[in-house]
Amino acid sequence: MAEELSVVGKRLPRPDAAEKVTGAARFVGDIKLPGLLIGKVLRSPHAHAKVLKVETGKAERLPGVKAVITSKDMPRKLFNAAFWNMCLADPEKAGEIQDQFIFDNKVRYIGDAVAAVAAVDEQTAEKALALIRVQYKPLPAAFTPEEAMKPQATRIHDFAEGNLCWPHVPFPFGAGEVEKDFAEADVIVEDTFYCSRQKHAQMELDACIASFDAGGRLTVWSPAQLMYLARRKMANFFDIPEGRIRWITPYTGGGFGGRLAFNAEPICIGLAKKAGQPVKLEYDRHEDFVAHDSRTPHKMDFKLGFKKDGTLSALKIKLLADAGAYLGQSGMTTAVCMAFGLGHYRCPNTAGEMTIVYTNTPPTGGMRGYGNPEAMWALEQLMDVAAEKLGLDPLDIRLRNYKKVGEPSALLLPIQSLALEQCVEAGAERIGWKEKRALTGNGMKRRGVGMATMTHCSGAAPLLLEHGNAALKLNEDGSVNLVVSPTEMGQGILGVLAQIAAEELGVRIEDVRVVLGDTDATRFDIGSHASRTTFVTGNAVLGAARQAKGKLLERAAPMLEASAEDLEVRDRRIYVKGSPDKAISVADVARDAIYNYQQNCGQITGECDWESKVVSPPGQACFAEVEVDTQSGEVQVLRLVLAHDIGRAINPTNVEGQIEGGAMQGFGYALCEDFVVDTRTGETLTDSFTAYRLPSFLDLPEIEGIMIEEPDPVGPYGAKSIGESSLVAVAPAIGNAIYHAVGVRIKDLPITAEKILKGLKQK
Repeated sequence: MAEELSVVGKRLPRPDAAEKVTGAARFVGDIKLPGLLIGKVLRSPHAHAKVLKVETGKAERLPGVKAVITSKDMPRKLFNAAFWNMCLADPEKAGEIQDQFIFDNKVRYIGDAVAAVAAVDEQTAEKALALIRVQYKPLPAAFTPEEAMKPQATRIHDFAEGNLCWPHVPFPFGAGEVEKDFAEADVIVEDTFYCSRQKHAQMELDACIASFDAGGRLTVWSPAQLMYLARRKMANFFDIPEGRIRWITPYTGGGFGGRLAFNAEPICIGLAKKAGQPVKLEYDRHEDFVAHDSRTPHKMDFKLGFKKDGTLSALKIKLLADAGAYLGQSGMTTAVCMAFGLGHYRCPNTAGEMTIVYTNTPPTGGMRGYGNPEAMWALEQLMDVAAEKLGLDPLDIRLRNYKKVGEPSALLLPIQSLALEQCVEAGAERIGWKEKRALTGNGMKRRGVGMATMTHCSGAAPLLLEHGNAALKLNEDGSVNLVVSPTEMGQGILGVLAQIAAEELGVRIEDVRVVLGDTDATRFDIGSHASRTTFVTGNAVLGAARQAKGKLLERAAPMLEASAEDLEVRDRRIYVKGSPDKAISVADVARDAIYNYQQNCGQITGECDWESKVVSPPGQACFAEVEVDTQSGEVQVLRLVLAHDIGRAINPTNVEGQIEGGAMQGFGYALCEDFVVDTRTGETLTDSFTAYRLPSFLDLPEIEGIMIEEPDPVGPYGAKSIGESSLVAVAPAIGNAIYHAVGVRIKDLPITAEKILKGLKQK
């Protein structure tokens, strides 16, 4: 267990809690500017069609309409809506494809943007949309990858033969001789699994405000998770230097990966540019479903080879992914899926291949876990299948094959720390694994327990650019301004970073005011993705605080008639070690630094640019207990236990909230969430929270999070990530528990009563 600290590790309230519960927090939709216009987008009713003519005259003449834009008003530049390519030294080598215009002469899914208007109010904007006349020439469409790959299928993009976006791309880091080892394996397990689209279902709908000032400088308010990369991408697209764009990201009402690609921003900027006035563009919930990414669905063929003792010796993966109408993030999420699928366990012989296919459906992309939940859905069920064939306990086969410190992680660099064995042991004890696995039932309702493990990441090194910045200053009263650049989207990062700074500086968390979300005020940081912020930005904060602390103690040393090495700071005071009565307040020293009239003045500051060059994956073991009704097929999850290798919990309450929130999303992914597109028409059928089944608190089981604290040698105060990983192993744990209960293995998400009944009948 880690040593006792003053601020880190304490259950402290979040700095933004009062603002959010009182409604005082400002999101993009709350911002008002003089002369602010309202934007609306006209979307295609066709899944695939040529746009022959767009008549906007009547809309332009409508009183109150200030701008109407179509393809002729926007730069004729192909682009990719995702941001991840901006983190790469050479995007083209990574398969980056620019395949989208803001408005095109062809629409590729129901909901594709055709034109947009800006008017004095929402009602006028809606009337203007109704006055725009569009002539379409419908084209044949394909709504599934299998249909799109048929020889007779119409090309969705002219360059993509067979509608293959990334055709048969091999995993570049395969090892050994896979086929040779399969021939020599004692046990082989293989099967095909399917994972569905899952919607982010964030509370805040997509929104943007864009405004050009009198000098032509652009200010954008947007909930982008990666604001510096967003600014760079829009600078490239509109030919505006980055310094001529100010990007502001206020509080964001949920992200879950849904803010890693452009949505409303380019259209909003185009409207503001033409209107010469600020414009606000907000999507409604229907648009959020049809014109905003969802999780990329995959067909996954997994094949595993084992020795008699349960050692995994060969692993092969083949993935088929549905990109929807445009590539976006679907290629990268599929690559990450393959990396985690092949890299979670120790295996000397690995190979993989992925194919990304265009369809006439809404684009897919990244969501919490970013490919890892998909991989574990298949891998962790097949580990149970192999354990049964080998006569092993599912716990034992995992403990024989999990990677240890020093071995390469799924992201290739050596693992710095991993407490996965402790997670398995703690979770198994808490769920009552041995006792409940031994029970068998033959009644109508049968219970079972299952488990799954996972490892994730604490940042994207070495695959993507990975560095963060922090700067801070001490004010006259001893308070601290901490300037950082992540996105606060509900994950509680303000408090985490404030606790790190407060611990190092010896002040209280309420003394630290975090400033973020403005490219004019902050320094460069990639932003919030890849579960990186606590680890990477947290290390930058720690470095900046250490630098400022050094200056603080040097300043205090002559005031206390001691050397800086003999001083320590805690609870807002600086002490001489061993002489607690000899002390001075942080405020007195900070004030002296600023208001010293002896030509020895200067505000105490600190700064740090921290580049991550290591991999410190968190590990988790998830255990599920279920009850299955064999007559109705209904599944009731009774309990979820998630034992998480957190390194050190900066704020245990925050960690527990992340575990519970992720478990809830994993529960929905497993049992009910399903983004459905009609395969006859291309229409999105689940375009509201009425049709798209989200779990509520009334549906949830008892969720217990166990924090395994084995401090990481590199993380700030030993901390690792938690943001995404609590979702990853939930679905396969539930799937394995269902199999234990009734002997039916479901291979396509979500798990429904109908699928279980079908399996029982086949059994």
